[in-house]
Amino acid sequence: MKKIIDSVGTILLGLVVGSFFFFAVQAKAEPPNYDQNYYYPPPPQSAPPAQQSPVDNIISILLDQGFAGAIIVCLGLWTFRESKLNRATQKENFDKFVAISAECSGHMASVSARLENIEREIESTKQLELLQATRKG
Repeated sequence: MKKIIDSVGTILLGLVVGSFFFFAVQAKAEPPNYDQNYYYPPPPQSAPPAQQSPVDNIISILLDQGFAGAIIVCLGLWTFRESKLNRATQKENFDKFVAISAECSGHMASVSARLENIEREIESTKQLELLQATRKG
């Protein structure tokens, strides 16, 4: 029962706050702030600049950005350099993995051969014990 009362109270509080927000927005809204006698039309738009090459567009964008553009260029160069280093490191690690995998395969083959030998010895021991048990019995 307490949970229901708490949830109803929360919902009512939310509705009250939401209505205050709604009415506050409505109260601040004003009519357009111009008089027909003093209204001046906006100045005509200038013609768009002539088409430039993509390289010129990129250069102008970076120059317009200033310090942020310089940071973007630095981060781009750093990312390119790091990706090159990462590719080289990944190739080295893959080569190491291939070498280790080949070495492990050789060891696993020798372990497999040893296990087969042990299995044969166990089987021959069981047969020998079975023969000895049948001779005694």
